[in-house]
Amino acid sequence: MSSLSHEEQLTLTESLNWDCSDKPEDMLALIKGQLETSGSFTRSTLFIRSLERLPWHYMTALWGVNAIKELYTPEIAERIWPKERRHHFDFALAVLRGEPLPPSRWGHEYFKSQRHRFFSDRRDGA
Repeated sequence: MSSLSHEEQLTLTESLNWDCSDKPEDMLALIKGQLETSGSFTRSTLFIRSLERLPWHYMTALWGVNAIKELYTPEIAERIWPKERRHHFDFALAVLRGEPLPPSRWGHEYFKSQRHRFFSDRRDGA
């Protein structure tokens, strides 16, 4: 499944679990599909938490590419916060699944929406 050792996998699950009292071993069994629930987590809620908090290379090493492709559904995507992060995963999963990619956002409307990030109000004012 992954190139991580068992101890590294447990460490990653502990980092996901810092605010809950769930056992890392149970969470790892949940990731592997051996349990349906683990304390306050279901497999889908743990998957969402992993997407929100883990770097992509750890995500793929811990969950595996096939499980990510299977678990990442539109319902899961809607629950990812922040919304901008959702777009990154939509793109990554489209690549993994061999789906057509969305068109680039480099048109006139995109530049208009991003203008405020580059030009301060001082230049536009008096």
